Amino acid sequence: MKAHPTSMAALQGATPPAWLNRPRSALLRDVLGGWRQTRDRLVQLAQLLVALLRPRLVRARLERLRSLGHISVVPTTAQILVAARDQMFMGAIKETKMFYRSQGIPWVFHNLRRFVAGPATVMDPAGLFSSRDTIIHHVLQTFHRHPVYDLVLLRGFPDGLDVMEQQARQILAGTHLHQRALTSLIEDGGYHARLVRQIEEFRANPFVAPEPIPPGLVPDPALMLAMDQFKDLRGFTNYATRLPVGALAALRAWLGVAGDSVLGVFPGTKSRTASVRLDCCDPELVKRWIGADRATQETTQATIQETTEEFGPPPAH
Repeated sequence: MKAHPTSMAALQGATPPAWLNRPRSALLRDVLGGWRQTRDRLVQLAQLLVALLRPRLVRARLERLRSLGHISVVPTTAQILVAARDQMFMGAIKETKMFYRSQGIPWVFHNLRRFVAGPATVMDPAGLFSSRDTIIHHVLQTFHRHPVYDLVLLRGFPDGLDVMEQQARQILAGTHLHQRALTSLIEDGGYHARLVRQIEEFRANPFVAPEPIPPGLVPDPALMLAMDQFKDLRGFTNYATRLPVGALAALRAWLGVAGDSVLGVFPGTKSRTASVRLDCCDPELVKRWIGADRATQETTQATIQETTEEFGPPPAH
């Protein structure tokens, strides 16, 4: 399927993936792999569980990134979890659904394949609880306009960028352990070659600015705001630390996600979790996408909270 010249995919320079018209049975076989690939998935799942149970590991990575100058503030675990919920629904899911639609990619089946190929990559929407290899796997299997967010995360690991570049080059050479799955999942035909260049640019300048959100990418100003706010780790942590939440609020937030996931299978149900808090976004971004008038902001916030979506399996950041 050729992208329309004004489609979301075309505006981001994405080309149709080579696997798009292959039989579904073959596409499912691509992501199953063998024992070595299964072992990697189990290890990454175990590492995710350890990070969730030992939040001081996440805090240590964030403190390292703050010392490197990538972020200014370190949010609490509760703030991270609630911000991840907001990022997932207003950024990752809505934007990704629109991108898949513009590429002709089936939403449910493709996310099922992503889960089979790397369960841990779709279970941590913010990426902060993920291991080094899970982040790398995510970057290699999923289209990113500019993976600055994830490359910054990898600076939280001493060898993160080295291994990222090594594995990206393995994909181009056709020698990666997960070659078959990763090339069968990526949603943009020219992504991996572009990714190597972006990694090189980031290594030369780790403070390179994320590529700007293309004007007119989506018609919803609230979604444009969410994409702009969460396009890099500094934006995410700034948003998170402004959330007045504790452990109970985080628990309620994710119980709401679970409830919406169940109710979402029924047509016509209304999501209670598809929202982003304007008062927690960077003021200059709110002004850019929503407008400076507070009454306009409040009206838009009410509209966001009433957004109805049928959410499928959530992708990771």
